[in-house]
Amino acid sequence: MAEAMEEYEKEAGCVPILHPEEIRPQSHYNHGYSENVSRKNHVDDYSTWDIVKATQYGIFERCRELVEAGFDVQQPDKENVTLLHWAAINNRIDLVKYYISKGAIVDQLGGDLNSTPLHWATRQGHLSMVVQLMKYGADPSLIDGEGCSCVHLAAQFGHTSIVAYLIAKGQDVDMMDQNGMTPLMWAAYRTHSVDPTRLLLTFNVSVNLGDKYHKNTALHWAVLAGNTTVISLLLDASANVDAQNIKGETPLDLAKQRKNVWMINHLQEARQAKGYDSPSYLKRLKTDKEFRQKVMLGTPFVVIWLVGFIADLDVDSWLIKGIMYAGVWVAVQFLSKAFFDHSMHSALPLGIYLATKFWMYSTWFYWFWNDILFTPILEF
Repeated sequence: MAEAMEEYEKEAGCVPILHPEEIRPQSHYNHGYSENVSRKNHVDDYSTWDIVKATQYGIFERCRELVEAGFDVQQPDKENVTLLHWAAINNRIDLVKYYISKGAIVDQLGGDLNSTPLHWATRQGHLSMVVQLMKYGADPSLIDGEGCSCVHLAAQFGHTSIVAYLIAKGQDVDMMDQNGMTPLMWAAYRTHSVDPTRLLLTFNVSVNLGDKYHKNTALHWAVLAGNTTVISLLLDASANVDAQNIKGETPLDLAKQRKNVWMINHLQEARQAKGYDSPSYLKRLKTDKEFRQKVMLGTPFVVIWLVGFIADLDVDSWLIKGIMYAGVWVAVQFLSKAFFDHSMHSALPLGIYLATKFWMYSTWFYWFWNDILFTPILEF
């Protein structure tokens, strides 16, 4: 299973990046997460800071001082990151406005992932920064070095509000990244929560699209990730359980490869609901709640009557009666497994079930003692 997942990870596109620490394109990334306490500790000596550090901590006065002294706001640092990137990822809206007013390029590419400031803000989930940058003309459809546009990044990092905003601003809900992955596929593969998948489904997303290379649908990707929450949502949205990827595998095939009982059962039930797999007559009866209740309540009375009927038979052979009692016992065991066990969480069915078996065993013990042991001994 691990090898299979590694294969998909390598080929999925935007391959990258599940955790915040993995998306840090440069060494100073941590500076954006310092608490206000840290900023206050340095407030007396920020005059010695360079402009990158001042931008990360949002020291507007120091940044303006350095820009007015001649620093070029378009100049990237040694790691090819501009001031606008640093301001965007740290949600420094006042500095973004200031740098743009001084000539900063809104869609400047930079960092190891060759991303725009809008990509950085999207990855980090800063909706207010996304809104601000787009007001200044930032293009959310641009792709980064891994082939992802902003809506794909927002979907795979679970930033539902940004997904909604980008779609509202005209981004195609079925837009494919450079590797043919849609936002829904990324959400199914990366985000183990109800949203943004549920949100995407409300926009009439194409549930059964396959990606460019693997031809996996969103349901395939959800199964690969073991994303049970999203699997349920996709099945409710009529995802095709029989869709095949480039290897001819259906989502059910992938679930069986992973030996995940929950996924296997739910996908099989979805097939049956669509009429692909016709369950046996007995299986249909098992799933019929009303029928189970009738069997559960009627069995004790039928068993009592059968035990009495067998006991009153004018048959001298105890072997014949024993076989008949054994037949009743087998029938009760079958019914208990097939129907009673479905309702064992309820106190009433459990009480009926136990009372029935107690009565049966006590009756058979009495019959065995009286007819087979005690009476023949007396006659002897």
